[in-house]
Amino acid sequence: MTSRKASRQNRPITPSVQPKQRFPLSHIQQEIYSGPIPSPDILKKFGEIDASFPDRIMKMAETHAVSDAKTKDRVSLSMLVIPIIGQIFTLFLGAGGIVACVILAKEGLTGAAITSVIASFSPIIIAALKNLPSKKQ
Repeated sequence: MTSRKASRQNRPITPSVQPKQRFPLSHIQQEIYSGPIPSPDILKKFGEIDASFPDRIMKMAETHAVSDAKTKDRVSLSMLVIPIIGQIFTLFLGAGGIVACVILAKEGLTGAAITSVIASFSPIIIAALKNLPSKKQ
């Protein structure tokens, strides 16, 4: 039995030879245009349908660009104004709570004075805690 194993191990291994397969080469070309203006070829085809179409498409794209710029300006302004309004509101809320606390304390209503301070500062504390940066990454 050992001689059989030895003879199998010493046999040369010949891979099965298959004829080479030939694949046709193909060429793919792709053009991508993004935005409100179509590609020049498509714009030309629109012009073949109606001569006013290319001008109308260009005017539509210009109008869209102007409208987009105005929207971005409004968003930028609101992102600037809203935090300032929130800070001013917070200042008045805290100051009002302190004034109410002093008035109620002078009247001898200490429980109401403590409640006014808690009621006026709890939204401020909650907002401050919500805006803390997260430690999770």
